[in-house]
Amino acid sequence: MATKQRGGKNTRAGECRRCRTFCDKLVEPRGCVEMSCRYLYTYDDPLTASRYMGCLRKVFGAEIDFDMFLAAEASGGFGGIKMTGEPMPHCQFSVEPSYEGDGPAHTCVNPRFFDCSDSGPEGLRAFDLRNALT
Repeated sequence: MATKQRGGKNTRAGECRRCRTFCDKLVEPRGCVEMSCRYLYTYDDPLTASRYMGCLRKVFGAEIDFDMFLAAEASGGFGGIKMTGEPMPHCQFSVEPSYEGDGPAHTCVNPRFFDCSDSGPEGLRAFDLRNALT
């Protein structure tokens, strides 16, 4: 019985499972703070007196303790969080492979996974010279 791991049905936004490398997109919350992203929110929890930040578009689903984030940034960097939603064109992200390997089973078959999204209301439309040549 074969499992359906490599197709699109069992993968989520921010995941590529088309080859055996298994890549994940990691969003950098530092970039959200630096660019003052309009989808970044903070709130104060009255029960714990802690401040949390998150993404209104759910590009990353975690809510991050803001004080711990600042402490991590001061001591070398917070790092990336696994992307759980579709990224906006301005989202800073990196792609991290889960498994390293050689050979055809680990050859990337989805190079567009490394690009930003060009769909949606704020998407970037690719400039294609071929349209003007016909």
